[in-house]
Amino acid sequence: MKLKRALLSIVLAFSTAGVLATNTDAEAYEEIYEQQDQQEQHINKALGSEFISAADQELLENELERIQEAEQTETRRNLEAMIAKEENVLAEVQTRLDAKEAEVAKNELDQLTDDLAVLDQKKEEPFIVAKDVQQIETLTHSLTELSSSTRVEPIRAIAVEASQLITQISENQSDLVRLVEALKEQNQSAENLLKDPYVLAVDKELLQNDSKQNEQFFEDADDLAVVESRQEDSESLITLLQKKQEKIEKDFQENEGPSNELLASVNSLVSNGDLTSEEKSTLNEVRQTLADALEMKEYKSGDLAKNYGVLQTEYEDLSEKSNQRIADAKAKAEQEAAEKAAEKKAAEERAAAQKQEEQQPSSSSSSSNNSAPSTPSATVSGGWHRAPEGYKYLKVSSGKTYGQVKNPDNFKLITVQEASSYSPGHGNGSAKQ
Repeated sequence: MKLKRALLSIVLAFSTAGVLATNTDAEAYEEIYEQQDQQEQHINKALGSEFISAADQELLENELERIQEAEQTETRRNLEAMIAKEENVLAEVQTRLDAKEAEVAKNELDQLTDDLAVLDQKKEEPFIVAKDVQQIETLTHSLTELSSSTRVEPIRAIAVEASQLITQISENQSDLVRLVEALKEQNQSAENLLKDPYVLAVDKELLQNDSKQNEQFFEDADDLAVVESRQEDSESLITLLQKKQEKIEKDFQENEGPSNELLASVNSLVSNGDLTSEEKSTLNEVRQTLADALEMKEYKSGDLAKNYGVLQTEYEDLSEKSNQRIADAKAKAEQEAAEKAAEKKAAEERAAAQKQEEQQPSSSSSSSNNSAPSTPSATVSGGWHRAPEGYKYLKVSSGKTYGQVKNPDNFKLITVQEASSYSPGHGNGSAKQ
């Protein structure tokens, strides 16, 4: 389009002069138009500058308008002169633009210097991230290199970075403070757990170590990732131990009372029961395991319920054995006592009978007339000896009386009146009623 415009203008100009245009002339005019096009670009750039004054803007716009109108009518020489003048005007305007930009650059540099001075003071505060401090120092160094700059663009670029850094520093500092406050709250939770009776000694040691690690960040911190990791680790530990404490507390609430009662019963069984030395050793071992669980020695969650069940089973088994042995011993003792009592009573009766016989008259006539009738004989049938009428057989060792016996030599024949002092015995292979 530019070339066609140029050729059309050249043809018209030569036609007006009555001369035929040549290719050489066309090329010369095209060079002028190209020069003007490049100059227009510089002018438009100057017109778009924020530093141009209203007067300079009007001056440049007039120059453009003047040449654009002359392109269609003026000769090449006149156009060259007009372009040269336009160039001088543009140079003057550019000088004023540079001066204005340098003035603005100095003002903005001063403001940026003040802003970075504030940032430089900010980095001395607690909880400023180390990476942010490094960025402050980098910006300060960059600003020093621009101390004599007359261009606003590099200064503004640093100003944008400074503005972003101010926001970043504030946010990072707030995040650090928030995390540290969380660490303080977790230390308070740890302190509460340390006072809880259902927290194991090994867990209390973990809590104490965790709190010490948290405390190193209470006054200052400069690494967001490190503090965040510490906070997450501490929170996880607190949560884990709180859940563990709840399980232990539940274990003790449900089993501590029954466990103490069981231990008392076991102690009584060991002291008063009828147990072998091996049984006592086994019972004491299981008892000690439960006692240790009550004192939370080498305790794990649920140990109290588990060890209570083990001891309860062992106690019931051995208690049953002990009771049976005691009952058997008591029955044996009672039998032996009854046998001794029967023997004693029989001996007393024999002594009384003998004494009575000794007190009877010794004369033959009296003896002949007054002597007691002899004991009638027993009747035998099928190997059984039936006691005579008015008599019973007495088993002296047991104190039991019978009507029939196999071997009468093992029994004492007594009267029915004497038998009333004893109890009838149950039938067996050697005696029956």
